Amino acid sequence: MYTKLAKFYQKEIFTCTRCRQKLINPYIHANPKHDPPDQSLAANRRKFQLDYIASKKDVRIVVIGEAPGLDGCGYGGIAFTGEYNAVKDLGLTNYHGTQSGWQKEQSANLLYGALKAYCQRAGVDLTAAAGRMYFTNAIMCVPLGENGRSITAPAAATRLKCQANLRRQIEILQPRLLLTLGANALKAVADTFGLQFADKLTILV
Repeated sequence: MYTKLAKFYQKEIFTCTRCRQKLINPYIHANPKHDPPDQSLAANRRKFQLDYIASKKDVRIVVIGEAPGLDGCGYGGIAFTGEYNAVKDLGLTNYHGTQSGWQKEQSANLLYGALKAYCQRAGVDLTAAAGRMYFTNAIMCVPLGENGRSITAPAAATRLKCQANLRRQIEILQPRLLLTLGANALKAVADTFGLQFADKLTILV
């Protein structure tokens, strides 16, 4: 299962440049906010993501956001996971070679903070619990604002083109639960699988 997911990333995600919106694919392009001048850390991000996939064991929950930003996945290659979380919490290889001043990300701090609190109460190992969860986004690339150093909302065409990527990840993982973070992520899942809701998404969320 996880070998299949890794191969999917290598074939489809790590090479994708299909969208016309101003984007960076973190697995191909340099991060304009964090990568050193004239140097792309994209190869490291590919390694981080493949190690993240390899660390999974019996994934039960898939957590889905709208799109990556420049601070989390855009720098470390893993959705909702800062560099600190990848190395210190998950025990992944320190591919960026950071010794101090670990890059952290706000949403990652919230998610991993909640997971740590649960594990402490339940007496469960954090790495083992994280192995049963998989973080991803409905859009795989970072949508850039006009200045090229901030983020914006994904365009409708971008959302449409990335539906197949979201669908394939879920089909491979076959989780018991999908947890969407926000109305836009919920709408992306609904659109991908042809689901309809009787009420407004903002009310449901």
